Amino acid sequence: MPTHPFKITAIESQLYEWDKPPIWNGMHVYDKGRLHLVKVTAKSGTEAHVGYGFNGGTAATRPLSIFPKFVDLFRPILIGHDVTDTAYVSRLAENYKIYGPGGYHTQGLAAINQACWDVRGKIEGKSVHALLGGTQQRIRTYIAGGYYGREKGFDELREEMSRNINAFNATAVKMKIGDPNAGLETDIKRIEVVRETVGSDITVMVDANCALSIEASRAFLPALQANKIFWFEEPIHSHDYRGHKALRATAQDYGIRIATGENGYGLHYFQTLIDYDGADVFNLDVAILPGYDSAMQVVAEALGAEKLIAPHGAQELQIHIAASRDNGLMLEYYPPAVDPLRGEMFLPQMVLDADGYVTVPSRPGIGFEPNWELLKHHRV
Repeated sequence: MPTHPFKITAIESQLYEWDKPPIWNGMHVYDKGRLHLVKVTAKSGTEAHVGYGFNGGTAATRPLSIFPKFVDLFRPILIGHDVTDTAYVSRLAENYKIYGPGGYHTQGLAAINQACWDVRGKIEGKSVHALLGGTQQRIRTYIAGGYYGREKGFDELREEMSRNINAFNATAVKMKIGDPNAGLETDIKRIEVVRETVGSDITVMVDANCALSIEASRAFLPALQANKIFWFEEPIHSHDYRGHKALRATAQDYGIRIATGENGYGLHYFQTLIDYDGADVFNLDVAILPGYDSAMQVVAEALGAEKLIAPHGAQELQIHIAASRDNGLMLEYYPPAVDPLRGEMFLPQMVLDADGYVTVPSRPGIGFEPNWELLKHHRV
């Protein structure tokens, strides 16, 4: 550790946007790619370090233009503060009276917190994973995909899943269900197509993105069981705790796990899920929670309750959380099929090993830097 503290001297907010083919899930249409990038500079004497954090970057529908306003709000509070005091950044989200329990301010703080952890790692010459005391050096991945799209039928779904297995070495894949225009019968056929395509040895998950009612979710369970679906993600409204409790009780009869948590903005959300015994797998997100400090609180709570974690969102950020403790199950990985720009946005590119695992980066900080040569063409 340095003798003299590194104090935050600048916090910058940058927006990027690009066109891409529209895709959708049961609730949201992703018509553009969007990225909110935060740059934090910290200095100690003449020595300076720069770190980066971000929101979006993949399947981002939030109006990211709002985020810089929250960075402006927190900048004067944080300028001059010790950059290694990352917990302080996360605690700023707890002012519920002023900001509410979660939302844009939480996500803005998340990006700042990530950037501070990135700086801290660069100061100490350690990865974020090492700073967190990570216990897993490699972690299994699953390919996120199976979205709905224009002129995307069963054949195109087959091609996508075959590519995930053969080109990306995936041993697990996830697909979307719940589009009201598709309906139960079509979605069940899509599930059958995916299972037939990938074979019996590949793990398959489904994700409804909170689009279904409890009754509609239960209607899927026989087909999920018949097709050996590993988990049913976000079947109902994320904060319907009673509904999760009831649905999980039924899902257990079919051997189906319930996964949720990507819309959890704080520790209390996950504690309540535990109290209601409403889920088996927590899909926490370090860009939704106010950063790594809050995410590690959730990981610890989940570990104590014997719950698994499989973080949601950008793999470059989430890998340090996914592999932080032994209850880390899998890392979500977004391929070019979700966003053609995605694979080149951060360097070096994360590549799956032949067994579908990835090795946690040992580079200082988060271990991935923005691809400025690419991003400069998309600055808003």
